Amino acid sequence: MQTNKRREVAVSPVVGVMLMLAVTIIIAAVVSSFSGGMAQSTPKAPQISIRAEAHNNTDIIIDFNGGDTVSGGAITLKTFIPSGMYQDMSYKVNLSDSANVIYLPTGAGLNNCTTSFGYTSCTWYNIQPGDKIQINWADAFAVTSYGPMAPAVGDPVDIEIYDSASGKMIATTQTIILP
Repeated sequence: MQTNKRREVAVSPVVGVMLMLAVTIIIAAVVSSFSGGMAQSTPKAPQISIRAEAHNNTDIIIDFNGGDTVSGGAITLKTFIPSGMYQDMSYKVNLSDSANVIYLPTGAGLNNCTTSFGYTSCTWYNIQPGDKIQINWADAFAVTSYGPMAPAVGDPVDIEIYDSASGKMIATTQTIILP
């Protein structure tokens, strides 16, 4: 008579696959936790609330109503014309030129400006809720040989503020051009 003898010295294939799957999941979790920690190291863009008032051929006044305190050197300001003769025109305002921008009240924004060899350099201070920026009309819109490409009285204009580091929009408002 023949006897069947079974040799059981190895792990079954099903158990082996389950062990390999468990090890793979553990390694993926460790790698994910490390990469997730690196992604959180980027600073968040500040959040601010603004209101604007635009006077035709004079100026635009931007009120900082609330939110985070920001450095004037850390933001980029753009004007955008959503309708009218110059529809879809966008223009980046040069905030670093002390002749273009006036900060109200004194002590906020751009101070301690010095001019050397025709170049003006300034020290930026923080802009906080309650501060205002006044921008000259001609500096707020693109200028051609025919004059500024600006909206007319009664037309809307969007004022957008971007975080210079991330490029993300941190505030926007729309105002109507006043006479």
